[in-house]
Amino acid sequence: MSILKFLVKLNNRLASTWQHVDFTQNDIRLRAGWYICEFVVAGVTDVVPRLLLENAKGHCVERTLLGFHGGRNRMLVYLPEGQLKAYSRSLEFERLARVSGIEGRLRVLLICFRYLLDFFSLKTLFKMLVMQFQDSTELSNDLLAFYAPDASAGGYLKKVKGWHKYRGFNKQLTWLVRKVRIAVVIENDSQRVALTELLVQPDAILMAGDDVPSDIEYCLPLAVTEHLREPAILMLKRAINKSSTRPNLVYTDHDYTVQTGPNALHPVFKPSPSRAYLHCFNYVGFAMLVNTEMLPDTGTQALFDTDIQYSLALQAFTQLDKVLHVDEALIRSDRTAQLDTPAPLSEQSPWPNIDWLRSGEYNRLRANQAWKQHPSIDLLIPTRDGLAVLKPCVDSILSKTTYQNYHVVIVDNGSELPETLAYFEELQKDPRVKVVAYPGEFNYSAINNFAARHGSAEYIGLVNNDIEVIDGDWLTQMMVWATQSKVGIVGAKLLFGNGKIQHAGVTIGMGNAAGHIHRLEVGDAPGYQYRCLATQNMMAVTAACLVTPRALFEQVGGLDEENFKVAYNDIDYCLRVESAGYEIMWTPEACLYHHESVSRGDDLSDVHVERYFRELGALQKRWKCKGFVDKYYSKHLRISDEGVFPQTEHHAQDELIFLESTD
Repeated sequence: MSILKFLVKLNNRLASTWQHVDFTQNDIRLRAGWYICEFVVAGVTDVVPRLLLENAKGHCVERTLLGFHGGRNRMLVYLPEGQLKAYSRSLEFERLARVSGIEGRLRVLLICFRYLLDFFSLKTLFKMLVMQFQDSTELSNDLLAFYAPDASAGGYLKKVKGWHKYRGFNKQLTWLVRKVRIAVVIENDSQRVALTELLVQPDAILMAGDDVPSDIEYCLPLAVTEHLREPAILMLKRAINKSSTRPNLVYTDHDYTVQTGPNALHPVFKPSPSRAYLHCFNYVGFAMLVNTEMLPDTGTQALFDTDIQYSLALQAFTQLDKVLHVDEALIRSDRTAQLDTPAPLSEQSPWPNIDWLRSGEYNRLRANQAWKQHPSIDLLIPTRDGLAVLKPCVDSILSKTTYQNYHVVIVDNGSELPETLAYFEELQKDPRVKVVAYPGEFNYSAINNFAARHGSAEYIGLVNNDIEVIDGDWLTQMMVWATQSKVGIVGAKLLFGNGKIQHAGVTIGMGNAAGHIHRLEVGDAPGYQYRCLATQNMMAVTAACLVTPRALFEQVGGLDEENFKVAYNDIDYCLRVESAGYEIMWTPEACLYHHESVSRGDDLSDVHVERYFRELGALQKRWKCKGFVDKYYSKHLRISDEGVFPQTEHHAQDELIFLESTD
């Protein structure tokens, strides 16, 4: 950790020597050298971002930015001398800055070193040693390739393909898993041959409509468009054997035959069972194994009906401890369309006071408009001056919020400006507002614990002073979930001021700590498998805007004001609540602006870096989040950054934005 702190501090000092490119100018001429390239790519794209330069001889030179991902990117790239003529439309530049030759080469060594720490092999070590003797252009090309995870088609099938070495041991493997009896139900007799060639064959192959033999425990419907991978039955049986209970439903990840080109479909990597998410989006889909006790009265033919599949999944998800997810793509599909989500079975959801509504191609879970029995909640807002963000925050809460039973507790952490103090005085004329003083250093955890002790409401809301209300029902949509049985925390969808996503839930393990998924996506984008539009379970949400029962807050000891004074206190609180057996919900039905850390500043600035790394270390030590895979995420999705979408090969040619020349 001390090495990382040193490198961050060194980076901060070197940044003052960088030569920044001014993109407000049309005539941009670049000197040859190494450049720090920071840019944003919104969502997923089938193209590789690129730059187009014209050298002194009038020849165009193209530089592709391999290894990019959706969201914010930072790369080291070598650019030749020339005039920047165009860049990809998919790029939103934040910074392009030339560094010294020495710094460039040192950064190359650092990137290689960091890569070897995570993916060491003698072959890679040898390649990196050879790279150091290449000319800068070729070195840059090879270096960019290291930014990308394994982008080869089927990289996620490593574990599945690992079973291929056991070919020839079919009888022995079949005997080892003999206690689980699985029948595959097919639509066409032509499907039989492929099933007999599996590593472990099904215990029965039934035509749709056939009666199920009495010794069969599970039925797997296999449409003509679907294909089981060679070890699929074996891996399913092993997973069921390892389960503590015999599951009612088993679902697996799946992928598609068409994964490249304009009609490409992403592999579907699924989270652990989330009942709310399933009500919004049918992420289980057709890749399911059904306990014969749950079979519909209409027989096996009905297993191919999408509505019946969805209904069976919803029924099974009423007992989450009897639902099993096998996180490997055991089924490949020839379908040319993504999963279909049937309309709600009724307007009333299984949760009290929550309606189940249709919206386009997915479903929504929203508070019933008739719900008026609003429990009391204290909204805690710490601040130190910062009137430019505080006033829009508080004013928007007071003027727009339709929830009837709330109070605002502003915690003044040493404000000094006369205009701020005058604003406090004016606010306290409103009976819904109280201002309490907390002098001393900024300790977000201690401030909120202090404020919580000064309130008496049934629920506590943690709200940053740079939050701004968009829709008046935000608190209603959060509180209707907070009042549900076994729900311990509810988080909201937060947008930057430019409308892009700031928070759509937190994934534990991202960057060996925690990260916001789909950060910098367009605000109304569906995200990967509708993750940006569907209410769902999370392991953590940000405390920039969350609600939690007061009794639970006190039961687990509030925020940890010793180990997490500023950063990661919300992650730690969420994980303690989740460990106590409570659910953490994220709802996009509550959507607000978050002008992130405007008043507090950057955690990696010289002023804060010591404290930040201390808190990061405490998080990693307590929750072992290095290499951790969040159960509501997937081991096959990106954890190095917030891009989320599976890494795929890119084939299309990106459209360029041409700069006007003054020549």
